[in-house]
Amino acid sequence: GCGCGEPGATECANGTFECNEDDCTLDYCLSLHAGANLKSFYGLPEDVSIENIMSSLGSSATGVITEGGAASQIEPGNWAGSLSYILANQGYWIIIDEAMDLCITDALPTETSLIYDLHTGANLISFPIDGSAIVGDALPDDIELFVTGIITEGGAATQISDYNWAGSLSEFNGGEGYWMITSEAISFSFNTQALVRMKDFPIARVPSGYDYSQSTAQAFYFIESVEMIEAGDWLLAYHDDNLIGARQWLGAHSDIPVMGADGNSFTAGYIESGATPEFKLLKNNKVL
Repeated sequence: GCGCGEPGATECANGTFECNEDDCTLDYCLSLHAGANLKSFYGLPEDVSIENIMSSLGSSATGVITEGGAASQIEPGNWAGSLSYILANQGYWIIIDEAMDLCITDALPTETSLIYDLHTGANLISFPIDGSAIVGDALPDDIELFVTGIITEGGAATQISDYNWAGSLSEFNGGEGYWMITSEAISFSFNTQALVRMKDFPIARVPSGYDYSQSTAQAFYFIESVEMIEAGDWLLAYHDDNLIGARQWLGAHSDIPVMGADGNSFTAGYIESGATPEFKLLKNNKVL
């Protein structure tokens, strides 16, 4: 890997590094869609204020939410709230009005040995480096059994038996944020020796006409079996005739996302806490 003080190292990960005896910096961009994006940062500049980190988004960014903190942009460059700076070990919901890139310049790469101290329950964390790593490979064996589930934007995984994972989330990706659910407090560093540089594990795109908005309030249902379902079919989730989630059938224990109303206009009419979604089957372009 590339570290500060390694002269002659010109490229590390998938970004552009400029490395010499005095400097090792990274420039990279995260692609964001309109609405809610669950992201993290595998390199940060010296100035980690929310104003600086979000500056490339201009007035399009309306809010940033993390575990236990949030901030809103009340006017261009002026942010208010309990969240005032960005950390390498945390994940963040970034809310924007239009699709654009969030670009970071002159960032110091996150240490691959970054330690995550997690409490029992749900922890919103990062993945510290660019590239991808399979969930079971990236988690050290001595703490993996204490991780009962992982949720990212639009995807989830659950440990259905010891070291056996199911769901649409099969790998960690640099730049993405993750809710990691643990059965007890743990400390660990990701096994970055399992890193795969190419991010080549896409989740199938929903069929045309069955789009829905990503919400910061999301839940996942793991489905063991469905009558008449076959490979290539889709599970759909509805609330009052509003489509709030979809997933192509992945076999037993497939997960289907369910988006809830989170106060943003793009989730108006979505399901509220305590309500039960209605599930339907999309087969041969017909909803059953």
